[in-house]
Amino acid sequence: MRDARDPLQVCFEPGLDGATHMRRDAALLASYARGDAPVLRLYTWSPPAVSLGHMQTPESLLDLAACRAAGVDVVVRPTGGRAILHWEEVTYAIVAGTDDARFGADLAACHATIGRCLAAGLAGLGIHASLSRPALDPQRALLRQPCFVSPGRAELLVDGRKLLGSAQRRTATAFLQHGSLLVGPAHERLVELLADVRGNAAPGAALRQRLQRDTVTVRELLGHTPAFATLAAALVHGFTQVLDLVPRVAARP
Repeated sequence: MRDARDPLQVCFEPGLDGATHMRRDAALLASYARGDAPVLRLYTWSPPAVSLGHMQTPESLLDLAACRAAGVDVVVRPTGGRAILHWEEVTYAIVAGTDDARFGADLAACHATIGRCLAAGLAGLGIHASLSRPALDPQRALLRQPCFVSPGRAELLVDGRKLLGSAQRRTATAFLQHGSLLVGPAHERLVELLADVRGNAAPGAALRQRLQRDTVTVRELLGHTPAFATLAAALVHGFTQVLDLVPRVAARP
């Protein structure tokens, strides 16, 4: 018997470069039409890359020579948020309609719903995360800080330490939300690539200590590193469970 639930289109795309990932996510957002099924992409990055929020500029934030020397690409996301080093992590991107009631009526509700989906998926692996409720930053004082230095709206924490950060962009008809799930500690190497602290030992050490203190990884929580397929399947299950959707797997968008 055919499942009567609505579909969630799922794409597994590990190991592509950052420019390709951002191009595909932007295309999904631009091509979304009212009534289309939500689309969830899950992927890793090769080579590693720093992604910046759409309000940030690589030249002012990063030491681009250091990025090249480390073999790290640099891309600007179509979503907002702050700098993330995509290395030992899994990224999700979800596109759906702004009028899709399953995600809530506004931005805050949408963030919270997606946070619940992610938390439900990780709970299946034995990771029990809570949603953050940060203070506002109207002066954008945190814009030059790494994403994982402090939690944003409805991001995932374990015992107060950030495990997954997210950012969203909305159009008149659709939204795109990105998020990065920390699998290992390589995100701490972002400190080596930031223009503000590179070559300045004390601020760099302090920022790295903050990242070590305030973030946690899947590897630390579970004592091992699950395969991409295991993590991706868990996240898909969280979205389909919370939103009451049935997965439909595609090779690519």
